Amino acid sequence: MALTVETGQQSTTANSYVTVVNYDTYLNARYPARTDISDAQAEAYILRATDYFEELPFIGLKATENQSLQWPRSSVLIDGYSKDSDEIPTQVLIAIYELAYGFEQGFGINDPISRETVKEKIGEIEVEYKSSSADRTLLPAASQALRKLIRNPMRVCLLYT
Repeated sequence: MALTVETGQQSTTANSYVTVVNYDTYLNARYPARTDISDAQAEAYILRATDYFEELPFIGLKATENQSLQWPRSSVLIDGYSKDSDEIPTQVLIAIYELAYGFEQGFGINDPISRETVKEKIGEIEVEYKSSSADRTLLPAASQALRKLIRNPMRVCLLYT
């Protein structure tokens, strides 16, 4: 499936926020030891990342009812500055890049997980898991980008029109 990129024009057919070229450029600058993948593989990871991303509870409102993706949005403040309803914030792009890279590396947010093992024994099989082991692989770079885009469930926001 080809990527149709949302550029801020409230597309009714967009299925991504990033291109394969931009994805590769971003990752190659930050992960120089990265193994090359095909464009088709990159597209698949980008689509998986976008699918996950689109289900999150974002701040603000979709710019239009008919746009296919959650961004661009209106009534959005990031770091105290409002974002235009035809703008895709940098944090959106970084979140997609990092989520897609997580899928590429085999530890995407929706992938099966395994707990961190402290001890293994082969004869008379014995396994001990770390007691504080996370039950999910954490993607810190994606989390950092998302924290400015996601609604805080503990905060009540009123929108005035």
